[in-house]
Amino acid sequence: MREPLVAAPPPQGAPLQGAPPHFAPPHLAPPARAAEALALHRVQPPAERSRRIAIGVSIVAVAFSLGCGYCARRAFALRDAAPDDLMPWIFACLLLLLFALLLRMVAAICEILWLERTWSNLPEALRKVGPIRDVSSAMAIAVSFLPGVAWVWKLGLVVAIADGFEAVRAHARFSAPVPKRLGMAAVIVGWIPGLNVYVAPFLWEMFATRIDACVRQIMATQPGASA
Repeated sequence: MREPLVAAPPPQGAPLQGAPPHFAPPHLAPPARAAEALALHRVQPPAERSRRIAIGVSIVAVAFSLGCGYCARRAFALRDAAPDDLMPWIFACLLLLLFALLLRMVAAICEILWLERTWSNLPEALRKVGPIRDVSSAMAIAVSFLPGVAWVWKLGLVVAIADGFEAVRAHARFSAPVPKRLGMAAVIVGWIPGLNVYVAPFLWEMFATRIDACVRQIMATQPGASA
């Protein structure tokens, strides 16, 4: 008895027979279709206000940290003095330290808001962090608040943003450099106590400013952009 013929399964990643042309996932789409998707993606203005608030608050946090260090040295010099002379310096030291930490938390939140806008400016096909595909803006923000994981996650976001803009360069020509190493350095330096207050915020500002320059140049290439 003759066996019925069975059609061979389509190759992995190919669209199903009879499916619309856009059925294939973005990361498996042909180059022409990927270019069309990138061309249709609208880039929004960069979150410059959040970036400026972050660097401004970070500068104030540095000033409070320096004041905390001065009070700590005065308290150490008066360690053998009477409590009435020692305790005001200790209290001032702790109070300035608290203000510095709170200000750095505000700056970190502003940096996350800037990351969210920059992440949303990438086409969906390029929103990939390591092996995780289709990372939404909500997911990018939510994971950034997980203790411990947030440090590595922020580094992954920076690498993905840099690689994503380099991929966009092939379809939306812009001349601004993508500072991938600078962004990685800003995140890694932020892991080191002390440097996370005095150095990391300024490295991050340099990185974010250059990424914003890339976004503005991409916006200038979009259809309907004013000259």
